[in-house]
Amino acid sequence: MTTGVLLLHGFAGMRKEIMPLCEHLEKCGFIVSIPVLSGHESTQKEFANSKYTDWIKSADEAAKELKKCCDRIMIIGFSMGGMIAVNLCQDIEVEKLVFINTPVYYWHMIRMIKNLTNDFRLYFKKYFIAGTNKPLKALLEFQKLLIKTKPLFSDIKCPALIIQTLDDDTVHPKSADFIYKKLNCKKSMKKIETGGHMVFGNEAGVELCKWVLDFVEAE
Repeated sequence: MTTGVLLLHGFAGMRKEIMPLCEHLEKCGFIVSIPVLSGHESTQKEFANSKYTDWIKSADEAAKELKKCCDRIMIIGFSMGGMIAVNLCQDIEVEKLVFINTPVYYWHMIRMIKNLTNDFRLYFKKYFIAGTNKPLKALLEFQKLLIKTKPLFSDIKCPALIIQTLDDDTVHPKSADFIYKKLNCKKSMKKIETGGHMVFGNEAGVELCKWVLDFVEAE
């Protein structure tokens, strides 16, 4: 039985942010599709003109293409990709689902203050860019997606794994607790102390790749 994995990046993100996980799964024999969500990896104008429904449609089209060559599909959503995955599960049969740093509550202010205290110059620049380089229209679409998605977690039927880094300054760690509580399926949750939001850019990502592989390979 052939297993395909749909790997979804986050809001205003790029495929390279999750490429280490993609490569790890491919080395282990999985067929991996890692689509570009509509408006992403493009110009600010195109991003601003894309809607959350376009992001979902991009992922849905990739899932249907993957289904043509695979007997079953698993979805891994990084950050906003987890919200997109929840919406896909409403219409297609999914074998397993993985959430990685998926937002329900965002901007972990206590962590941000700690980061600024430790290295003000580095983190002030990071937060300034993060707060000003995204079109307002895109931010509003993200909010619409969040509002639409929150009630849908309870509809998930397939086994799910929730992964959250506790020092994530973009997604508040209590998001993972919300998701775990709302899911009515077979579920498990793993938390890791360090790694930040972009967890696959450091050593913590190696550990997460192992967790994901163990989950998707389990019977």
